[in-house]
Amino acid sequence: MLGVVKVNWLTVSAIAVVAVASALYYPARFVVTFELLGPAVNSPTEGWLGPTPRDAGACVVDAGKVNSWVCTDTSVFTQHRYGCKKWLKFFGFNNA
Repeated sequence: MLGVVKVNWLTVSAIAVVAVASALYYPARFVVTFELLGPAVNSPTEGWLGPTPRDAGACVVDAGKVNSWVCTDTSVFTQHRYGCKKWLKFFGFNNA
């Protein structure tokens, strides 16, 4: 006969909350970092980078329907590489 395992539902719910929070951390960070409905950013040296960062400041130059990235630091796009690639594909930038 199998033994009965007593489940502590508080522990199970705490694990579930941690799992959901960790699964939503990177998508939420991506949404907060970028203007998801804004124009795409293109770099003359690196090609399509992703959506326009919210705090781009002097690094973004308006080039019509897209923005051009003029700074050498592209770490914001590197940190969110997966989200930027998915965003570029979703909006039709096929060579991303």
